Amino acid sequence: MKIEALNKSWDIRDISYKQRRELHAINAEVWWKGEMDVGRYYDLLAKVSDIAGFDESVLADLEMTEVDALLQACFMAYLG
Repeated sequence: MKIEALNKSWDIRDISYKQRRELHAINAEVWWKGEMDVGRYYDLLAKVSDIAGFDESVLADLEMTEVDALLQACFMAYLG
């Protein structure tokens, strides 16, 4: 699967139905109490990174805000 983020094209792994449900459930927990649970949000991004197939070598040269933007773009591609 290809996504566009940070002015470049990225190859990420496809996502299964089960993985989509897991991401959806974590995302619900992020907003469960009507405000953002930052800890759960970063859990969500870590799960997205695992599913997408990113490892440290891919992300090491990016700024942390760029990593977050990339993972958020992957999340949106996965759940729409």
